[in-house]
Amino acid sequence: MTLGEKIAKQRKELNYTQEQLADILGVSRQSISKWESDIAYPETDKLIELGKLFDCSMDYLLKEDVTEKNGAQTSGFTEKVEEISKKVMTEKNKGKAKKILKIIGIILAVFLAIDIISMILYFGVLGTPH
Repeated sequence: MTLGEKIAKQRKELNYTQEQLADILGVSRQSISKWESDIAYPETDKLIELGKLFDCSMDYLLKEDVTEKNGAQTSGFTEKVEEISKKVMTEKNKGKAKKILKIIGIILAVFLAIDIISMILYFGVLGTPH
């Protein structure tokens, strides 16, 4: 389904005329007609407004293979990402990630301790400013 077909479909679902949609977006009725006929395309700011008005993603509006308003693709993209994630995040890799996070935590704790000690020494020696 093309962008123009999707605009027309969503406009009709909201029971708007081309004139009403044009008024909402601040464009001419002819612009809406051209968009729906795929003769012209909306500017980026108008696409964003259409997405908000139609409560749909930019993927839905712009990609012909996306047929659901929430942007879900028909190609199984999400399933592929999950499959790859499972392969990459083996138990061995999870253990490595935990070790790295522990080391980072220790390093941050050391820097924090040094900062606190230096502040105590600074204010202890010089006193608080008046």
